[in-house]
Amino acid sequence: MTQTVWSPLVRLTHWGVAALVLFNLFNETGRIHRWGGYAAAALVVCRLLYGLLRPDHDPASIRIPGPAALKEHLKAMGQKTLTPSHGHNPVGMWAALIMWALILALGITGWMSQLDRYWGEEWLEELHEGFADVLMGVVVVHWLGVISMSLLLKQNLVRAMLTGGEQAKEPRHR
Repeated sequence: MTQTVWSPLVRLTHWGVAALVLFNLFNETGRIHRWGGYAAAALVVCRLLYGLLRPDHDPASIRIPGPAALKEHLKAMGQKTLTPSHGHNPVGMWAALIMWALILALGITGWMSQLDRYWGEEWLEELHEGFADVLMGVVVVHWLGVISMSLLLKQNLVRAMLTGGEQAKEPRHR
């Protein structure tokens, strides 16, 4: 039996942002790069609004986990006593928030670089490139986290983000 975890809007924004960020990584200048960045930022805003308006029990809801939740989650990871979460775990939520903030910062600095006031400003271009570099690092950490959590929990988290659901665990019989 499949249990729904991620709505179509969540999956569309996730894979749309991923595709646009990857595209812009290899297409670093010009109008297509700029509009790809704006589209990625718009998808992030859409996802943020959607998540902030969802009820707490919805996997798509955006609630910022505090230090205690992070500590508890990391401790359970170290002890291999994790239980599956319906949606983002505390570390995953923070990773998403950081990626979304970086994508918005890239959109803003990219837009600013087109303004007459900042045209050709090297510091702004360096800031934009720095945000992009940090985003790539966080994306790699995100991939490693998805892989490690999939292995620890014995769940295919990539498939869940593709299909929207995850297999419900069958009860074990002895």
